[in-house]
Amino acid sequence: MVITKTSVYCGEDFYLNSNQIPFEDIIPPVIGCLISDKDGKAIVSFEVFKGAIQFFMKQKTHSHREEKQFQIDLIPMYVSAIELLSHELNIQGLPGIDINGANLKLKIIFSFKGFTATLFLNPTVDFSTIEELTKTYLSNLFEEFDLELNNTKHVSSDEFVNFLERVGLCWLIDLNDEYLRLTQN
Repeated sequence: MVITKTSVYCGEDFYLNSNQIPFEDIIPPVIGCLISDKDGKAIVSFEVFKGAIQFFMKQKTHSHREEKQFQIDLIPMYVSAIELLSHELNIQGLPGIDINGANLKLKIIFSFKGFTATLFLNPTVDFSTIEELTKTYLSNLFEEFDLELNNTKHVSSDEFVNFLERVGLCWLIDLNDEYLRLTQN
């Protein structure tokens, strides 16, 4: 295993689950990324460990909070609805939306042809530090796998989705390392 700064957060074992995370109170800079089509159909999610998005979204902030059933596939549908509403309201040139919470930050990027990316971030992250890196990587990914991503038969293939998840994990580890490098004092 290659040791990186973010291996503390992610462990480079893709199949690591949240029960094995030793530092539950530590949130990596970039937790994950959901890729969906413009209709809100989830295509693939990249996560720093399997189930990371759900883990950090459900992490209890109040002791009385009830555990609710989490449906990650609903997020792209809501994001798609927001994007469609922006068109209906004639909001032109909307590149994305930021949602800032106490426990998570979401960066939704609409500027890709045919796809939407929703990034889940540590609430303290200054996304502008890695924005160009992120957009460049995702643009290249969408260009390289355009045929596969636009062909429903291929996208539903477990083998292709698993491949994209592994590629995405490697990218997230590198992106988190780069963010930490750029923000060190």
